[in-house]
Amino acid sequence: MNMEDPTLTSLPVELIHKIISLLDWRTILVCREVCRFFHSIVQGDSAQYEIELAVSGMVDGPPSTLTTSDRLALLKERNAAWESLRWIESRDIPMMQGHIWELYGDVFAQSSTSDVLHFRQLPSKYRKIEEKTWGVALDINVRDFTMDPAQDLLVLIEEPTQLPHINATTRSIRIHLRSLTTGDRHRLAPQPAILVHDLNVRHARATYTLRVCDNLLGILFTLQDEDADPELTIWDWSTGKVILTCFSSEIATFAFLSSRFLLVGSIFDSEAINIQARLYVFDMTKPSNETFGLWADYSCVFLWPEFNFWTNPVALSIRSDPSPTWQPNPETRLPFSTAPGDRLLIITVSLVNNDRIVPYDMFVSADTLLSHIEALPTEVRSREIKWDEWGPAGTRLMRSLSQPSLWVCYVFGTKFVSLTEPTHTSPQTLEMWDFNQLAMKRDAKVQGGISHHVRDTTVIDRVFADEIYTSLPYRVIKRTLPPHSSPELSFTAVICSEDSLILVDSSHRYLRLLTF
Repeated sequence: MNMEDPTLTSLPVELIHKIISLLDWRTILVCREVCRFFHSIVQGDSAQYEIELAVSGMVDGPPSTLTTSDRLALLKERNAAWESLRWIESRDIPMMQGHIWELYGDVFAQSSTSDVLHFRQLPSKYRKIEEKTWGVALDINVRDFTMDPAQDLLVLIEEPTQLPHINATTRSIRIHLRSLTTGDRHRLAPQPAILVHDLNVRHARATYTLRVCDNLLGILFTLQDEDADPELTIWDWSTGKVILTCFSSEIATFAFLSSRFLLVGSIFDSEAINIQARLYVFDMTKPSNETFGLWADYSCVFLWPEFNFWTNPVALSIRSDPSPTWQPNPETRLPFSTAPGDRLLIITVSLVNNDRIVPYDMFVSADTLLSHIEALPTEVRSREIKWDEWGPAGTRLMRSLSQPSLWVCYVFGTKFVSLTEPTHTSPQTLEMWDFNQLAMKRDAKVQGGISHHVRDTTVIDRVFADEIYTSLPYRVIKRTLPPHSSPELSFTAVICSEDSLILVDSSHRYLRLLTF
């Protein structure tokens, strides 16, 4: 270093590169505007990789044999492929005869019988993931399940083998914590590796909604009995400790907003003249041993606009993948992966209007909700956040492109995928909506881009008490699907993971894997 010129530019270039590598992408962009010297430094692969990761909503992976230049090239190739829906391989995979399935963390799982699960690690050229398949034979009959490949976690809900005693007032549900790769007890699970939950209704059959977020396991028990209220329980699965239990007729759905905040959706309010959907937020750092209702001790609630008198909401669901804290197992040494927290929530409400069920989708970033929550004073409880405060500019609400389906993994990160119905004059089209705002800004600077940006305002009338306006921007990318070999075949759904799309023909039990 020249002591007569003690400025940053007098440092060795290697040291400046090291300093730049420690900066966040916004600061790197500012440095680019300082002078020609720094502009040339920022144009290097290290700084460009940091910027590309940020714009893509990705984070760097652990050290490996791949250099920064290698990773930058792979990331750019991957982004270009997704931004044109240009997959590198298309092939068919078998659909098993079982009735349960899951797609999470680039692992697709399905059952062949009630006690055998089959897993497929989906491949990726750009992230250097090899395909792998394996099966797990279990010692129980499985009613439902979820998984987290990063933790080698398989959560199984056992099918009850017999009805409880005639004088019993509860029904016990057994939840097994197993290894995803072997089916044996999970190494971090308590002993025994079984959570037991007693439902308050003896005979009612339950359906289950399962979510995992790091060490948290949430299950919504929805009972097929009009007199039985849904129950939502959150556990620390590694200890078996219950964090909270919520018991209310108004619970319709839930999602983890973060490892701290839980989002619970409600549309059923018997006392209201005009029904209003609500998204309650609970702080899971304040566990409770008592069962409570939605009105008990929530941090805040996001209010939807009121529905009009003639509209009757009958269902509400929240979809978002992956979980807020999810990251791949570091032992896999992937070059990059989706950034934790960079997620789109799709909240679907099904309405009965003129004797027809019509679904509407709300698209909202998890960060939008979290920014409102984190802005609240710590001592404030049960704060109502009005629709006008968060909805018009922070969401996009519109009629669903298709009817609700059992194949619900249609969102990953900031991407949403759907299919258009084929007609005699037009083939079937795959559509992807991307709500990544940074990517949209860069995309707008590229001439001749293939995506269509939607920035106008969506107006919903005759559904709510007032007209509703929403304007969250997104971009649309489409690709026509090649015709089927047989005219009677038609895909009915599409599901999405980090590196793949899977086209589904439920009628003919047929799957097509599109690999990126």
